[in-house]
Amino acid sequence: MGLAGVLNIAKTALQATQSAIQTTSHNIANVNTPGYTRQRVEFSAGLPILGGGIYIGTGVTADNVERVYDRFLGLQIHDANESMGKFSALSSSLSRLEGIFNDQEGLGLGDVLNEFFSALQDVANDPSDYSARSVLLSKAGTLTDRVNDIDSRIRSEINSIENQLKGEADDINSIASQIANLNDRIQQAEGGGREANDLRDERDILINELAEKIDITYVEDTDGMVTIMAGGGTALVAGKDTASLSVSGNSDNNNYYDIYIGSHNITSSISGGSVKGLLDARDSYYQDSLSRLNTFAASLTKEFNVLHTQGYGLDSSTGLDFFSSLSPSVTPKGTNTGGATSSVSVQTLSSLTLDDYEIQFTSASSFNIVNTTENTVVSSGNTYTSGANIDFDGLRVVITDGSSTPNAGDVFKVSVTKDEAKNFSVSLTDPNKFAAAQDSGELPGDNSNALSMIDLQGSKVLSNGQATFDGFYSSLVSDIGVASSESAANEDSQSYVLEELEMYRQSVSGVSLDEEGVNLLKYQHAYEAAGKVMTIVDEMFDTLIGLK
Repeated sequence: MGLAGVLNIAKTALQATQSAIQTTSHNIANVNTPGYTRQRVEFSAGLPILGGGIYIGTGVTADNVERVYDRFLGLQIHDANESMGKFSALSSSLSRLEGIFNDQEGLGLGDVLNEFFSALQDVANDPSDYSARSVLLSKAGTLTDRVNDIDSRIRSEINSIENQLKGEADDINSIASQIANLNDRIQQAEGGGREANDLRDERDILINELAEKIDITYVEDTDGMVTIMAGGGTALVAGKDTASLSVSGNSDNNNYYDIYIGSHNITSSISGGSVKGLLDARDSYYQDSLSRLNTFAASLTKEFNVLHTQGYGLDSSTGLDFFSSLSPSVTPKGTNTGGATSSVSVQTLSSLTLDDYEIQFTSASSFNIVNTTENTVVSSGNTYTSGANIDFDGLRVVITDGSSTPNAGDVFKVSVTKDEAKNFSVSLTDPNKFAAAQDSGELPGDNSNALSMIDLQGSKVLSNGQATFDGFYSSLVSDIGVASSESAANEDSQSYVLEELEMYRQSVSGVSLDEEGVNLLKYQHAYEAAGKVMTIVDEMFDTLIGLK
């Protein structure tokens, strides 16, 4: 080997140690950089050569700069971010829903419902008192206004959720594009023999941001590029390419967004992230609350109107509704392929169940009627005739051939309660026409019909005869409160889990200034020692030259 070989050994030591000092300095500079992963130089001894009958070392090589990264821990943080995004979005949404039904601040229905029945009692106490009757209509108006207001606020929050979903879709697409771009840069860098550690850190940060928004799985190929699947396995990022995530109106309710990747509807497959939290809030809580509020309003309307139409006012008027009449709806399902039209009306108010139904066509000439609330068959094998009356449970539906007949698989959804909270209002305007009496011959002192209406307050007319009006509403408020409390607790718990995982990540991958300071001194001494070798070799060369 000779002195030249020793000089080369010193040279490799200087080069390797310089790389280590540079990497250590890079770590120190990024001590406060979010998501930065500590780096270290991997050294290996040079291949020995045979000289003088023995193998002699040839120095040191800095093989690469690696990230101090725990992949398993990274996956745990990724999963925790998915759950955190879900619980945070759900908790925030349910907190707002709870505020809508806040009886403690007088925003709910409890107080106004009691005031309405109290005013009804005052009329029963003196059915000829015009002022008591006026107060009753006023309290009824306050009740319907409160129901309208709650309905409006729920719908407003649902619209807000829809806007948030659209915003999340835009953010997801932006993040996906950035990840695809980093895939390309990482492949180019590492394909050229360079390290892409900082680019990988940047990509990991974006993957975690993506996980906060939607559940994802990802795999890395041999070129260093990741493929990301979202919503149960549909590709969102594939190397340098991305698919577009979008929102579009639900086929049965255009006001509600479904989530798509390309042409694939992934709504039902989404299991994590803020998108899942928003979907759960909308579909499981806001929609349920709106449905139960509609049922509350429809039941009040039905029960009071049934009694009121049978009674008599001070002027002997009869057959009048107290609340505005129910307006049932029939809606063709968005997937229908036939061209039939439909309409629905109430035939017998007292026979209404307030359940939802479907008229399901099994062929162009036959259909079944299914109670979807109770999941029971009302009738089956019915023969379809265009324009014929279809009567069941107090309703009359008419389906008529339009551009074509109904096709097998077509469904018409029938609801008595849809939008009733929105449309809930007082029909009666003249206090004298309030039907407190059951017998026109006993006017003006008969209060028997008013007493029957008062009895409704304690009657279990909701939830299949299991709940009173007050109990039904209290159950609704209680369920929202429990759900809000649970989601907040889950958010706090997941926040703690994420914090613990991040602390562990810092202990593994974070930069310790004390440790880097020690390394810096170690590499400094190694660098100085290698330089000393070169100085000694240089002196030895001078000695050899002097001998000549």
